[in-house]
Amino acid sequence: MKGVIINADDFGYDDDTFQATVACFDAGLLTSATILAGSPATAHACQYARDNHSRFSFGLHFNIVEGRRPHGASSTLCRKDGSLFPPKIQRARAMAGLIDAADIRREFRLQLDELRDHGVNVSHVDGHGHLHKYPAVMRVLRDEMLRAGIERVRPPQNCYFLKNHMRGAMNVMLLRHFNGLRSPDFYVGADTRQQGWALRLPAMLPEGVTEMSVHPGFAEPWRREEGEPLMHPTPLATAFRQAGVVLMRYHDI
Repeated sequence: MKGVIINADDFGYDDDTFQATVACFDAGLLTSATILAGSPATAHACQYARDNHSRFSFGLHFNIVEGRRPHGASSTLCRKDGSLFPPKIQRARAMAGLIDAADIRREFRLQLDELRDHGVNVSHVDGHGHLHKYPAVMRVLRDEMLRAGIERVRPPQNCYFLKNHMRGAMNVMLLRHFNGLRSPDFYVGADTRQQGWALRLPAMLPEGVTEMSVHPGFAEPWRREEGEPLMHPTPLATAFRQAGVVLMRYHDI
């Protein structure tokens, strides 16, 4: 059996990404989304999640790489002005052991509480900028997720449009920190650098369940490129059907 979960990251980032994500849901191929807490359209995303919880899965897009956290100005996640370190710097800090576990724990609880206070049934967790996969972060998230009754998480990438052996080997090593949690068998991100990337997906899917992430939007070209195959879904839907690929949600694993 080949199954695919198509997840929209950044749900609630702003009104543009909110509207584009809803358009993808309405078109019929998008099955899941992860909500970005503390963002301009978070409340709208949460309301949509409440209204559609029986149709799709909705998770937390855990963020420690973008925006400001005034309550955590002294946090090891932030600069002195309270702004979160950007992805490249935060990854280096995570690998160097410069992030305090208590700061990750506090931020996760605040973000999860925001979604749950809005009535969202949080089915799974992934990370803005994929920071969740780094051991210093994942060790904390695993304990916090299990404490909160959330067992599903996005795995490190192990399926590629263009093979990356070095990254693949590193991500396999990272998987041991995901013990006790449930994940799709494979994860692949949309890759608009590859010509015809979306229509290549059905044939390259391995046996099992694969998650593919996209970042829909109208205003930014890169978001528009990722969302386009889902907003105009007939070619991809036909390719899935011909390849025997089943659409799934996180609830299904």
